[in-house]
Amino acid sequence: MTEINYVGENLIAGNLGRFFIYLSIIAGLLSLFYYIKVVKAAESDKLKPRLRARVFYYIQAISVVMASSLLFSLILGHNFEYAYIFKHSSKLMPGKYIISSFWAGQEGSFLLWALLIATFGIGALHTAKKLEGGVMAVVSVSVIFLMTMILGVNFLGLKLGTSPFELLRLVEANASNEFFKYPDYLKYIADGNGLNPLLENPWMVIHPPVLFMGYAAALFPFAFALASLIQNDRKYWIKLTLPWVLLSLVLLGLGLLLGGAWAYQSLTFGGFWAWDPVENASLVPWLVLVAALHYLLLTYKRDNFYWGSYIFTFLGFLTVVYASYLTRSGVLGETSVHAFGDDGLSVQLLSFMFLFTAVPAWWLYKRRKSLNVTDLPASIDRESIMLYGSIVILLSAFQIISTTSIPVFNKIFGTHAALTSDVVGYYNNWQMPFAMLVALLLGAVHYLTYDKNDVKAFWRNLLIPAAVALVVAVVTFFLDTDMQVVHSVFLFCIMFAVISSAAYLFKFISKGRNLSAGLTHLGFSLFLLGVLITFSNTVTLTSGPGGATQGNNVMLFKGQVKQVGDQLLSYQSSREERDELFYQIDFLEKDEAGNTSLKYSIFPSVKYNDRMGNVHNPDTRNLLKGDVYMYLTFAEDRSKRSAGGYTASENRNISLNETIKVGGKEVVFDSLDVKMLNTAGDSFIITALMTTTDSLNNNVSLPLTYKLEGNTVESGIISIPGTDVRMRFDKVAEMPQAIYISLLEKQPEFIVLKIMFFPWIIVLWIGSIIMFIGITVALFKRSKKAKEVGK
Repeated sequence: MTEINYVGENLIAGNLGRFFIYLSIIAGLLSLFYYIKVVKAAESDKLKPRLRARVFYYIQAISVVMASSLLFSLILGHNFEYAYIFKHSSKLMPGKYIISSFWAGQEGSFLLWALLIATFGIGALHTAKKLEGGVMAVVSVSVIFLMTMILGVNFLGLKLGTSPFELLRLVEANASNEFFKYPDYLKYIADGNGLNPLLENPWMVIHPPVLFMGYAAALFPFAFALASLIQNDRKYWIKLTLPWVLLSLVLLGLGLLLGGAWAYQSLTFGGFWAWDPVENASLVPWLVLVAALHYLLLTYKRDNFYWGSYIFTFLGFLTVVYASYLTRSGVLGETSVHAFGDDGLSVQLLSFMFLFTAVPAWWLYKRRKSLNVTDLPASIDRESIMLYGSIVILLSAFQIISTTSIPVFNKIFGTHAALTSDVVGYYNNWQMPFAMLVALLLGAVHYLTYDKNDVKAFWRNLLIPAAVALVVAVVTFFLDTDMQVVHSVFLFCIMFAVISSAAYLFKFISKGRNLSAGLTHLGFSLFLLGVLITFSNTVTLTSGPGGATQGNNVMLFKGQVKQVGDQLLSYQSSREERDELFYQIDFLEKDEAGNTSLKYSIFPSVKYNDRMGNVHNPDTRNLLKGDVYMYLTFAEDRSKRSAGGYTASENRNISLNETIKVGGKEVVFDSLDVKMLNTAGDSFIITALMTTTDSLNNNVSLPLTYKLEGNTVESGIISIPGTDVRMRFDKVAEMPQAIYISLLEKQPEFIVLKIMFFPWIIVLWIGSIIMFIGITVALFKRSKKAKEVGK
């Protein structure tokens, strides 16, 4: 069989990319081997194996960096001969979205995860001190596992990953495609598929990397905990681990908020959180690590509760791996807009999860005698409140992950269980009691110390914040006639936490004492307050007078001013930017004389994508009292509307000599002529002669043309005399001597939209900012203390 010499393929970069993937795995295995020797060796014999382990780890990390750089260079170079670049990139995409192509698919996101772990690993290598051997062994294994996800080889009948450096012509689905037998096939590939239009959003340039940073950082508390068990040093690891836990919380939390901001701008479910399965799977590790943080603080302070500290620290990363399984195995493919399809990686992901569950479980069992089981505290002190709060958070996480895992249970047991159609209401009803308990415990903890507490003084201290919170809740309940009792109780719990946290913060801010806890707790309380106010009082503005009778939507004709509830709306114009059409919706106000003036405009849009379908993007007007949130539920496809506002009312085939009725006039397809424009045969003009009568009943002949010149198609349009109808030559029909036409009629342009109002959502964002400032302050504080830990 003759070997084909393909033209224009950049094989060097792809071969180098595959080489560095292999090298990272080999170097990682050698690094693991020597780090195991470090763990086993006596202190005096650790130097040589540690040096060799470090050298091989650096080779592993550099290999991951090189593989990432090569993939990135291929994306920027538009090398569409590679399947990954062809699938996720396009020349038409703006530069910032081309960057997002790197992590748009399974292969790139695994490589990004490996890159971040390898990079963080360099920091851990220099800060793990006595635990370096165990910690870095875990890091090396993790990077090895992730790099096997992009290996793209078959081993003993098992496919190990899918390579981002696989050539398009070598993809199994293209094996029998005759197109790839042409040596110069590449010149016919003008562009790639590009990103899913949902992902073409500025937040999606930031959200995935930040979230994956959180996923990467979550490995290191796991690694420190396991290293301490292996090296049988149960206390040394805690100071070193706390900064990693806090870093994970900052990055995972920011990733979640950025994802919420993306959903707020790109998805039309009305809000920033919809309890989507993939959102849930990312939230659970954050909740578990919050519980782990509080257990670690107690263990460090009291030298007990080791079982909880170890188990919850391990669960922090295990839930990350499980979230990855849910997202990438295809099991959530029909229940989430975020999930990947099944690329056959389920076995590898489950192996990863099994190993990282079995090894800690074995070492916990082996060290069980040194990990004393401590009874829960019987007295009321800060220790007991922190423990109970952590348990409540874990119960909340368990409810979320167990419900999210219903598709997994269905797959295992062959069942067909499903949630109610009101998913948001279901989760809200479950999570509200947990949030109430957390808020109450958070408010109470500020009036307690780790030492003995005067119980009577504690209850007296609670009276003022509880009384103020009760007054606020009761007054609000009577003023807001639509407020539910359960929301009033929730408001009491939140206000109790807000007042208590604010009082604690102002009391100790001058002393700088535990400033981070005060800020974090106040921020979280305000976040809950924002959630309650915003989403229990969300108003659909298009449901009032002037709105539609179905779906709370309203129809606006272009140029029309329409009263919709308390709002005066007008759709005046639209503008096109690249592949996106923005519609200007004006909010007007009338003065006493009845004159209208513009208050503000909102610009919802439709992003057009012929390959993946059009996407309707919402837009928001941010006001102090809340956000006006709008999205289109219907907008006519721009391709169906021609100049002058004509829209296709009918599409049909018409055969030679056939007579059709158009606007009450008879039109005859009289003749068909084809004229070649070049000798190559790839450019021609087809003329279909249409005969009808004019206003004086005289016969007129109208030439309707279809022109193909190179890759450019031009469809001719004629006006039918005496009517307001036009005819367009769309294409040649499949049947002989027939063409495919569209009849265009002038119709008023209109859109259908939905408008919602989210009151005081700014409270939610302010709370989030304060909370993350608090966690960041704690991160710097704990990092400083970790440096003081002796070798």
